[in-house]
Amino acid sequence: MTRFKKVQLKRQLNPGGDSIIPKVLLIICVGALLAFGQAAAAATVAPNETANTTTPIMENTTENLTNEHATAVVSAEGSGFVARNAAGEIIESGSEAASVIQSAVDDVSAGGVVTIQQGTYTIKSSINVKKSITLRGEGMPTFKSGTESYLIECKGTLLKSERPGEDVSANSTSVSVEDASGLEVGDLILIFDETQWNPWDAGWYQRMKTGELQRVERVDGNEIGFNDPLLHGYSLSMNAEVQYIRPITVSIEGIEIQGGSNTAMYSGIDMRYTIDSSIKGCHIENCGLRSTHIMDCYETTISECTIEKSEKTGYGYGVDVHSSSAYTRIVNNTIDRCRHCVTIVAHPGSSIGVPRETYVEDNFLSGSIGHTIDAHPCAESWYIYNNEITHNDGTKYLVNNAAKYCEVKGNTFHDGYGCRKRQDIRDITFIIENNTFDNVKDCADTTDRGTVKCFEFSGNECNNCQNFMVKSTIAEDVTITGNTYNGKENGEVIFVKNAESGSIEGNVIEGLIKNRINVQGSVNVLVEGNSGTEDPVSDASASNLSASE
Repeated sequence: MTRFKKVQLKRQLNPGGDSIIPKVLLIICVGALLAFGQAAAAATVAPNETANTTTPIMENTTENLTNEHATAVVSAEGSGFVARNAAGEIIESGSEAASVIQSAVDDVSAGGVVTIQQGTYTIKSSINVKKSITLRGEGMPTFKSGTESYLIECKGTLLKSERPGEDVSANSTSVSVEDASGLEVGDLILIFDETQWNPWDAGWYQRMKTGELQRVERVDGNEIGFNDPLLHGYSLSMNAEVQYIRPITVSIEGIEIQGGSNTAMYSGIDMRYTIDSSIKGCHIENCGLRSTHIMDCYETTISECTIEKSEKTGYGYGVDVHSSSAYTRIVNNTIDRCRHCVTIVAHPGSSIGVPRETYVEDNFLSGSIGHTIDAHPCAESWYIYNNEITHNDGTKYLVNNAAKYCEVKGNTFHDGYGCRKRQDIRDITFIIENNTFDNVKDCADTTDRGTVKCFEFSGNECNNCQNFMVKSTIAEDVTITGNTYNGKENGEVIFVKNAESGSIEGNVIEGLIKNRINVQGSVNVLVEGNSGTEDPVSDASASNLSASE
């Protein structure tokens, strides 16, 4: 979907073009609180996935409907700021916006709402959110950076760590521990040991510990149950541990954040140890380090936001999905002029585990400086669906992938290099299907280090491609079928080397097919039914040479 079409769609959904936030406020006292926590869990779900709709436990929700601490309102008045509770009583007033907003956040009960009215609020210290609340803008108030720290920090509580009672095998949905006291249904656990997640990478990432974040579904004595089968086993001989986390549920809506510089150490919103949380309808700009940071969070949705100008060298993240975060959904946003619009990553010095189940859907993404979206070689899985993906100067990859499982489907790519497998990550699955590539340097490249267990490039339309369509030298099983290509007038369009199995079938290449498909050392790869638009016959004329020839 093009950016223009996205704008048109939004206008159809909201014909007046005005903010929907004032309309939402009409039902804030009842509808928002009763539905609190369910929206993120029921957010856009990828094909063949089922949303986890477990409602998080919140304190005194019914009582909050009439409690004076259910809501607070912060306003800019004259040269100062005022926070009032639901009864209209002043909580705090003063010239420091962050202090006044912090008092409102501290005053509301869990499950409450803090409304920030229209105005400009210079934030000189981080606003810390440590309980389940909604922070909602009315009329798109502006938080202006007066500090390089995160302007909003949301963090649950790490309770303690326990050893499992025995080794835990892969595919398990429970773990026995020495003492499960204090853990509740709806909490999170992070199970990990000292096994290196990616021991092959020669640089930074080989030091990552293997770990997985899980939502607690039951506690029976000292046995903890969860829904997602474990991807890995965890051994006592490798110092396995289980961290207990009391998460919070936070919603941040309709707030503009203005950082101090697109290239300096400014940061926007930080979430850690949250569950069923969301950032919606916000505008975040000039946070050079990170606009949003999602670390050790379960079920987070970022939607309908405009995020731009995060371009600090070596950082510059629009959305940074970090550490053991699971089920992060980045949906229907415009993310522009960020070094990486979306990155999934982990840091061996400050985190345990790697991200999994990250969904990037229906966004407009335009990168700068670095690759537009980028998975470091410390990620389990992500899914890239129905986005428009481009690059400001067309010099970087549009998808730079080192996750063990990656699906790229239904996207439009233009102005840059296409999709690449990066760094020494082993046995990955990389599926690129039903996309449109326009005016790109090349479409798909799997020639870097490591190995690809399964590589599929099918049903793609490649227009005005300046180099090859597909190049693969490290994939075991290769499927390249049903694609169309035009652009480069001669030379290889498809190059496959050392594949053990697969097929190259039904591809249509502009011009003559002769010498356009080159297959080496891959005698079990079927090559047939390909054609050139100017061929006198429909069958391919492709070399199938051994690697030594």
